Amino acid sequence: MLNKSAWRNALYLLPAVLVYTVFLLLPLLASLGISFTEWDGTSLPIFTGISNYVRMFQDPVFWVALGNNALLMLFYTLLPIGVGLLLCSFLYETRNGKERSVLRILFFLPYIMPMAVLGVVWRWLYNPAFGPIDQFLRAIGLPQLALSWLGDFTWALPAVGFVATWYFFGFCLVLFMAGLQRMDPSLLEAADLDGSSRRQKFMRITLPSLRPELRIALLLTVIASLKAFDLVYVMTQGGPGTSTMVTNIFMYKQGFDLHYFGYASAVAVFSMLIVLMINACIHFAIRERH
Repeated sequence: MLNKSAWRNALYLLPAVLVYTVFLLLPLLASLGISFTEWDGTSLPIFTGISNYVRMFQDPVFWVALGNNALLMLFYTLLPIGVGLLLCSFLYETRNGKERSVLRILFFLPYIMPMAVLGVVWRWLYNPAFGPIDQFLRAIGLPQLALSWLGDFTWALPAVGFVATWYFFGFCLVLFMAGLQRMDPSLLEAADLDGSSRRQKFMRITLPSLRPELRIALLLTVIASLKAFDLVYVMTQGGPGTSTMVTNIFMYKQGFDLHYFGYASAVAVFSMLIVLMINACIHFAIRERH
């Protein structure tokens, strides 16, 4: 059907191109233009050149937010992938297919929930007055461990990050399990005959076979950590202080709370460039290993 004529092929692509242009390309170009202006959202924008970018690089709160995004990569990326790989190796060794399917579904369940909903649920779980976590710690005789998790400057970011790990590890697990299904079982059988340990089989056979899935998991989780907003906003709104402030919340507050839309657009453009650079680095690093 797509080989009849170039014009007919273009007609099939036109609806998708229109949607992409209206809802992605045009807002992106508008944000880029607004980032070079001073605009409060009501009056006419005033062109200020690169002053918003200079202000951004000199703003200590922005660097705190960017550092928090970097720390969240541990919880959004490294921990989910690590836990997913370990559970994947364990489930792959499970001979009972029904048991393996049930466990895989249970581990994947958090990923089908909206992050904002999970944020509300975990905010209740972390509540220092009546939350089940602190209530349980007091019940077993560990009241010194019962903290105001989301109100503590030290533990607020790890508490939010733990929820992100719990959310993403099931996705990584299912992704890796799908990758193992295309792996040749004779490789593991040959390794067993050679007397290889489980660790050797995992490092030399399983892990290299999962390289495409690892790349996908890295890309999606790294981008999610840099785009973190809904979970953090629902649970802490960037507080206490700036302990959980991330770039998207910083951008939101600058734009919709303080009406510095030009400055907020500059932050958005810079964040997009970081995502593109990390995306390219991951592609390059994975490709170099082939």
